[in-house]
Amino acid sequence: MTTTAWRFSGTEGADAAVVKLRQLQAQELIDIQDVAVLRWPLYAMEPTVHEHVTDEGGKLTALVGKLKHGVIDGSMIESAKSDLRPGDSAMVVQSVGAAVDAVAKAFSGDDMVLIRTDMSVPEQDQLRAAMQGGGQQQPGQPPA
Repeated sequence: MTTTAWRFSGTEGADAAVVKLRQLQAQELIDIQDVAVLRWPLYAMEPTVHEHVTDEGGKLTALVGKLKHGVIDGSMIESAKSDLRPGDSAMVVQSVGAAVDAVAKAFSGDDMVLIRTDMSVPEQDQLRAAMQGGGQQQPGQPPA
């Protein structure tokens, strides 16, 4: 399981990214375990956090999902909060089995920056290269 945090310019960027992730999950290109969305409106003193934004159904369904998949570590969310500026948003995603090239292609052209992750440095480098290339494998880069 991998956890990544992405910063977007604009307070709605993370919301649009969640919609894309749900579409990718429906195509079985990524298995989303948990998602948190952070927003820092220009008028606010600090960011707001909405955890488990992909949970559907009632409270019992959400609880079963959390037990089955796990939840994002609170320290990752707090770290991502510290990387935001007024007017930004962020998305913290816990996932497994991502088709990195397909995910990168879906987010091609989006103004997003990887700000936190629990991946190793070589894995981070591969992910950044894939995202910058819009899903196109870089010469000499092994697949992620």
